[in-house]
Amino acid sequence: MAAPDTSTLTSSAQVFAAHTLPQVRAIHKSLHAQMDEKSARLRTQVGSSYRELLGTADAIVRMRDDMLAAQDVLARMGGMCGRTVVGAKVAGLAKFSSVADDDSDKDLRLSRVARVQLLNACGLAVGRLLKGGAEGRGDRLVLAAKVLILKRLLVSSFGNVDTLHEEIRVAVEGARKSLNSLRRRLLRAVEKVLEKVGDVVDRNDILKALTAYSLTSSSGARDVLRHFLSVRAEAITYEFDLEEHEKDRDADNVLKGLDLYTRTLLDVQALVPNKLSDALSRLKKQHLLADKSLQELEGLRLDIYERWCGDEIQYFTPFIRHDDLDGKQAKEMLTSWAKKGGEILLQGLRRTLEHVSEFKTIVNLRTSVLQHWINDGGKARGFDPSVMLNGLREAIDERLLQILEIRVAKLKLVGSEVTATLEAWQPGISDQHRSLWSEEMLDMDVSGGANQITHEITSRLYGRNDAVARVVTSYESWRHLIGSVGDLIDQLKRQRWDDDVEEIEDEDVIAERQKLLSKDDPELLQKKLDETIQEAFNDLDKQMAGAWKSSLDSTDNGHIAMYILRILRDIRARLPNLEGVKSFGLESIPSLYEKLVIHVSTPPLEEFASSALTRRRVAGRALWEGEPALPTQPSTGTFKLLRDLVMSMGDAGLDLWTPAAVKILKHSFGKQLVEVWRKELGSEAEGEQETGKSEEVSGEKPSTPEESSTTEASEDSLQSEKTIQPKSEKSKDIFIQWLYDIHLLQQYLGTEVSSEEFFGAFVEEAFKKTGLENGAKDRLAKASQEYWKRTSLLFGLLA
Repeated sequence: MAAPDTSTLTSSAQVFAAHTLPQVRAIHKSLHAQMDEKSARLRTQVGSSYRELLGTADAIVRMRDDMLAAQDVLARMGGMCGRTVVGAKVAGLAKFSSVADDDSDKDLRLSRVARVQLLNACGLAVGRLLKGGAEGRGDRLVLAAKVLILKRLLVSSFGNVDTLHEEIRVAVEGARKSLNSLRRRLLRAVEKVLEKVGDVVDRNDILKALTAYSLTSSSGARDVLRHFLSVRAEAITYEFDLEEHEKDRDADNVLKGLDLYTRTLLDVQALVPNKLSDALSRLKKQHLLADKSLQELEGLRLDIYERWCGDEIQYFTPFIRHDDLDGKQAKEMLTSWAKKGGEILLQGLRRTLEHVSEFKTIVNLRTSVLQHWINDGGKARGFDPSVMLNGLREAIDERLLQILEIRVAKLKLVGSEVTATLEAWQPGISDQHRSLWSEEMLDMDVSGGANQITHEITSRLYGRNDAVARVVTSYESWRHLIGSVGDLIDQLKRQRWDDDVEEIEDEDVIAERQKLLSKDDPELLQKKLDETIQEAFNDLDKQMAGAWKSSLDSTDNGHIAMYILRILRDIRARLPNLEGVKSFGLESIPSLYEKLVIHVSTPPLEEFASSALTRRRVAGRALWEGEPALPTQPSTGTFKLLRDLVMSMGDAGLDLWTPAAVKILKHSFGKQLVEVWRKELGSEAEGEQETGKSEEVSGEKPSTPEESSTTEASEDSLQSEKTIQPKSEKSKDIFIQWLYDIHLLQQYLGTEVSSEEFFGAFVEEAFKKTGLENGAKDRLAKASQEYWKRTSLLFGLLA
């Protein structure tokens, strides 16, 4: 269906009133098509207008630039046409015309003026050439040397300057003064090229720098080589001169010095005598002004000024001895320099190592230096690389051995800490033992993690108070230091020292070098390390033994013994794996344990002797069993003795009671116990003897015949028997109880102590005092053993 004509429609109501729905849809499509067409035409029109606007703006910018350029031209023309400028030019032209009219030789005047201009141009050209970059540096140096020769010739061509015109004379004298300055600048630039090695300078640049030096100083090949070797020797010395460096010397300086040494050998062998002689001879093949590089140098304008130079300049040819050095002489000079340069290099290496105190830094330096020499040192013909290799090894190994001694000697700081603590010993502070169950421990903040808790528990369990911890920390620092040295020595053993893959080297040489660097040197260091460690531990052992001997007479020798024992324990737990240090501290340990045992056992024994052994009545007599009645449990005094002993051991610290320490305690405690108890047995025996004497006296018949005396004696005898019989029974009960206690103590002291002769004799002595039969004795022993089985865990430290 064709769409109705939309041009006659005036409103939307008209569309819906006069047309059907399909017609409305057709009208809608027609209107959209018209709108799109009009939008496209509008966009095209706006784009064309925008392009025209941009073209207009570009035209305006071009017009502005043209206007500014025209203004600059007009300003310059105005300046050139100024009254002052024009007047100066007129005056100069008049002056030149007057002088030319007075001088009959006009060509001579023009020649002088041209040479003065050329002089000034030469000075400027040399300055520009010396300021150039790294590219083409050798060619610029040679060209600068030629320009400098030309300037010297020009200055000489004027002769006596006193007869010259004032302006020419001033110009010539200024050029003569600047000639020396330019020469020094050129020589310094040559030295800078000769001092550098590596990728920053090419060997052709070195050859051209040597050529420039020869031109500047009129030196032959022999003098040029001597100068080159001298410059390289000074460069090596400079790398190791501390005063010349703002920063400390490091591995880079050593490697650069080694580079200078090796590259000098290679450069001389590559350049001398053939290439250097050829380069010098080429300088004499043509006249100086005929050199193409000089003619092309902008600023000299030789195309204008050359014809005004005299014949002595135009036909000048440099005269240089290029044939005064043959291969034999060059080899002798290089060999002599190599010997002196090697000495300078090794001395500089030693001076550098003196300022390095880190073992790892020197090991890394050793790796770099030796690998560098292995890669480059064998490239020079006619020189044995093993000579310098051994020299480098010896210098580095010497410093490594010194640092080993210094580091190991720091172990004496551990002894110094112990000595300082003993000298400033404060009872209650230095010997403070922190309990594992103190309130401080229970209230500790656990937010720091398990490491803090573990450390605190371990420190308290092993008795590491502040005094002990300082020594242990000092030893741990030393041990960590020595451990790092050992790791580095192991690293040296694993190193491989192969040459570059491009080099073909004999397998025997590689194997010998590998053995030398990765076996002999590490073994030397390891041997020195082991020897110094053994010496250091021996010195520390003597130091601590001396400190302990000086404290033997102290009232706090028990606590001091605990302090030293804990230190020895922690140190011995972390001893180096060396046979010579395994006996560290063992000589002092018996004496230390002896004082510790005395300190621990004396108070309980004194309490036992003063309270338990003085009792003359058995508290639990009614609890005895059997026939005859025998005790089945120890006396309260003996039980308290065991308890006090274990408590005293616990107060001293659970960490001190190793099996060896408990063994010493039992032996010493058994001896002291026998002495105390035997003394009490003796006092009881004296009491029995006195009782027996009184019985004998009461039982004798009277010597007088009177009946009254007989009656009185009989009454006294009866009364004495009544009183003595209970005392005797009481004494036997005590002996029987003591015998049981002794058997029980035997169980706690162990078979080693109870089998001793002194203890066995004491048991027999106590048994005789009881008056019991052997069967009763066996019953007591068995009863004490049963009691020990039931209660041994109560006294765990002794069990």
